[in-house]
Amino acid sequence: MTRLRPYDVPHKALRNVLSQASLLAGKTDYNNPAETETLFNASKEVFAMLDGHAHDEETVTLADLEMRLPGSSAHDKEDHVEIHEAQHHLSDLITDIYNASKSGKDQKAAGAEYYLAFTEFHSKYLDHISKEERITQPLLWEHFTDEELMGHRGRIMSQLEPTMLLTWFRYSVPAQSHPERVEILSGFKKMAPEPFFNQSMGVLKEVLTSQEYSNLQTALN
Repeated sequence: MTRLRPYDVPHKALRNVLSQASLLAGKTDYNNPAETETLFNASKEVFAMLDGHAHDEETVTLADLEMRLPGSSAHDKEDHVEIHEAQHHLSDLITDIYNASKSGKDQKAAGAEYYLAFTEFHSKYLDHISKEERITQPLLWEHFTDEELMGHRGRIMSQLEPTMLLTWFRYSVPAQSHPERVEILSGFKKMAPEPFFNQSMGVLKEVLTSQEYSNLQTALN
């Protein structure tokens, strides 16, 4: 029997946004204040998503798993502490670069360091979420039904501020297959107020190809 894969939606989104941020960090002219500001804002968005995801896991998914299998969440939580420390370093670095670039200071060397540090972080984060999928996810399957796992997803979505939910859609939906997009948006359409659903579709129109968006609209209608 095919089981619900609870990590697929958030982890595909995070792989997407991290890849885009890594590309941007590599091609930014760190002596150009406008380009540096774009990277600064993109980095803040990445870090906000990562912090939110760790919080969601620890307060919902891992918290419930810990109740049924004590000790099972320890490794993931330890990883989260290390990830948060690395993020804090990156956040300080890009903030310093951003402020210095606005003052006209040469940031080429600092930018090279940020790019290297970010890609190292990217690599470590991919390893972390792969372990969650290969180790933690089978434990979730063993101790929870698909209905319970869907309940986890519902609780997590209900905690998100509307603007952050739109951010997650921006990166998660394009990273899904067409059937997965239809499944996600069909469920969301049933529970979301129509104006907010339409706003969400407007965001998706910006990030899907015209054919992908047309196919999604047809399926949802």
